[in-house]
Amino acid sequence: MEIGNNIQTIIFDLDGTLYDTSVMDPLLRQLRQVKRMSPEYHQIWREIDKTIDAYKEYDGIAEVLQFVREKNVKAVLVTGAVKRRTNKLKRFNLPLMGIVSRFDVSHKKPHPAPMFRALEILGCDATKVLSIGNQVIDLQASKGAGIDFALASWGVREHEREQLEAESTYVLHDPREIIDFIVDNGAVCAE
Repeated sequence: MEIGNNIQTIIFDLDGTLYDTSVMDPLLRQLRQVKRMSPEYHQIWREIDKTIDAYKEYDGIAEVLQFVREKNVKAVLVTGAVKRRTNKLKRFNLPLMGIVSRFDVSHKKPHPAPMFRALEILGCDATKVLSIGNQVIDLQASKGAGIDFALASWGVREHEREQLEAESTYVLHDPREIIDFIVDNGAVCAE
């Protein structure tokens, strides 16, 4: 895989990149059918919050996260998830410098604001970061912030695949390719 050799840090997306969170898709469809802020709306959100126990880590992600931890790779999670769901992520013990949720910034993805916040946390320039995600909004937010984007093809929704494969800087077919990227580019923090 040909990758620029100046990448030093990584931004991960959550849903469809690190974890298969499709268990909440039926609830998200229900949410779109009810009046915002109604009692039913809040009940559906409570049900969505419970789905975190059913998240499934994609094959190879555990190895990637262990490698990131062992090599002290700077990494941030940027997600469209709400704060109460990201707070529950602490139980996964992800090796991250921080988490940027949709309410930590003025605009959510596809706006680049979450990526700019991640750059602040990482303390580096956009040219030294690789963003890894699985949706068009991840691509758009990354590109809007001047960050190279790698498609996590294992979590792509088929209706977005063609556009994502055409517009991504890199296409990853297996999570373990992230380890190869880190090794090939020396993307480890100098202590």
